[in-house]
Parts: sequence; C-alpha cells; structure tokens
Amino acid sequence: MVKYVIRGVAVVGACVLSFLLWTAFHIPDFRDVDIANALAAPVIASYGQFHPRVEVDKTSQGKVLYAHPGSGGKPTFVIYEVTDASERARIVSATRQALGQAHAASATLKFYERQNVTHFDGGGMRRGPEQLIETVTVKPD
Repeated sequence: MVKYVIRGVAVVGACVLSFLLWTAFHIPDFRDVDIANALAAPVIASYGQFHPRVEVDKTSQGKVLYAHPGSGGKPTFVIYEVTDASERARIVSATRQALGQAHAASATLKFYERQNVTHFDGGGMRRGPEQLIETVTVKPD
C-alpha cells in the first residue's frame, strides 16, 4: 500500500513540476513566430532602409532587423547599424503603431552598433562581443 502512495505522489509531483516549468519558462510556439513576423513586416516596410537579409547574412554588414519570437506574443527585434537616435525613434514609433495589427503584447528592440562576426573558409562563423547602443521595450499606447 505504501509503495502505491509513494508512486502516486511521485507521479503527481512530476505533473505539477512539468506544469510549473511550462508556465514559468514558456517556449515560443507557432503563434509567437507568426506574431513576430507580422510585427516585423510593417516595421521593415516603414523604415525602408534595411538591407536584404540574404546580403547581410553573407557579409555581416548592413542595416538589418532580426525578429525573434517571444513567449506570450512578446517578440524581440535585434537591429544592427541603426546608430542615429532619430532613426531609432522612427523604428520605435513604427513598432508601436504595428503592435495592435500584429496582436503583440509588447516588443523589445535591441539596437547594436554593428555585428561582430568572423567568417571561416569552411563556411563556419564565430560571433564576438557586440556593442549594445540601446534597449527599448515598446508597449501599446
């Protein structure tokens, strides 16, 4: 009888632990990816000065926005080579305007000076330390 109680407690404990880990550390799902992409598209179109990602991925140079999904519809945008304060303000404003359309709760924008990537002959790469200019959390008005 005691061994059945111990097994029952172990099973319930494992279920409770799994639930707590899932809710505390929510893993982004397809809805979060859709929200990140839906928010990034109007921001990229509004700014109009981002380089094509295909080119930037080859050289690691140029203005680019990388959209990363976040749990609960809270994506993070990593933006390189937008160093002018007025340009950053335009991107923040465009993000704020697009939040409702994309059904995003908020967005975090991380502006970096430039990418620090070393490309190797065999096709590999290594990312070094990068200079963060500003982090902005954008919430709807």
